[in-house]
Amino acid sequence: MASELESAKSAAAGGAAKAAGQWFAVVRDRVNFSAVDERAKKPVRLLVGGSGALELMAALDPSGTKRGRVLERIESAAGWLALDSSTTALLYYASEIGEDSDLARFAALSVPVFVVERTPLVDDLGASASTAAPAARPKAGAPATYRVASFDPIELRKYLLPDVVHASRHREVALAAALPIFRPVVAAKLTIDCAMNSLKIAGLSAIADHVPVIGLITGGIASAGDTIAITVLQMNMLMNLAAAYGKPAGVARIVELLPVIGGGYGWRALARELSGFIPGVGIFVKAAIAYAGTLVVGHAAAHYYETGTPMAPDKMAALYREASERAKHVASDVTSRIRKKS
Repeated sequence: MASELESAKSAAAGGAAKAAGQWFAVVRDRVNFSAVDERAKKPVRLLVGGSGALELMAALDPSGTKRGRVLERIESAAGWLALDSSTTALLYYASEIGEDSDLARFAALSVPVFVVERTPLVDDLGASASTAAPAARPKAGAPATYRVASFDPIELRKYLLPDVVHASRHREVALAAALPIFRPVVAAKLTIDCAMNSLKIAGLSAIADHVPVIGLITGGIASAGDTIAITVLQMNMLMNLAAAYGKPAGVARIVELLPVIGGGYGWRALARELSGFIPGVGIFVKAAIAYAGTLVVGHAAAHYYETGTPMAPDKMAALYREASERAKHVASDVTSRIRKKS
């Protein structure tokens, strides 16, 4: 009996080792680590104007190490009408209300102009003020005003910094690598984008499995392929997260993150709970699990890079619960739409 138990354990260990080897082979062959590192080194520049430019620059870069390299102060729009692709936005802050004589000239630049206004904590009528975003993001030729209660990172990350990251798309990893204040915002964007892509892949794969004839022809291929595709997506996300926090990409980085993101991701428990939530809608459950699971992986990795320590078990459990609830809402919403059409 004991020998049979040992044999079973040995076989299980061998199977796990084989699976790990296959997994690493997929990651090694399909994740371009060099491309991730190059993305983090892309040139990126934010122009900062207005009489309060230095104050705003100090809030974005307290160490001052990236001034002139990423943050560049400009005092006049003259000579800046033709900008290279590394310049993604201009932030304009006038320290005195009504002091916007240069704004009209800056608005002619070929980049989005973010007009920053500091709102007093209490206005003249005694009402408390709060950080607020414009109705629409700025675009070239159409500035938008962002009111912030303070230059505290928490306030800046509510609206201003996420929209600056949106304006810096394709260079957001480089922006985060250069300016730490942007890192939580970029990490959230990378995670959500990957979660949505994972949901689409899992959903399409599940449809292929469930649609007659199509499922017979392509279902097996899709089922095998979606796991690899989602794994590659998640590994690319993790490498880009690492790059955003100034870490080089590589297989060693993934090994470092394995205990951080949890053994087996907890997918099986999540799958069991969701499968019982809406029986008979495996397509949407599969997609929802891919979405929620990717959120867990991304948030756990970002927490590790932000703090230098793995997420505490109770917080990880809370994150799994939150991801499960999100997945339920996704599945429920999609299902109700299908039922309305049927």
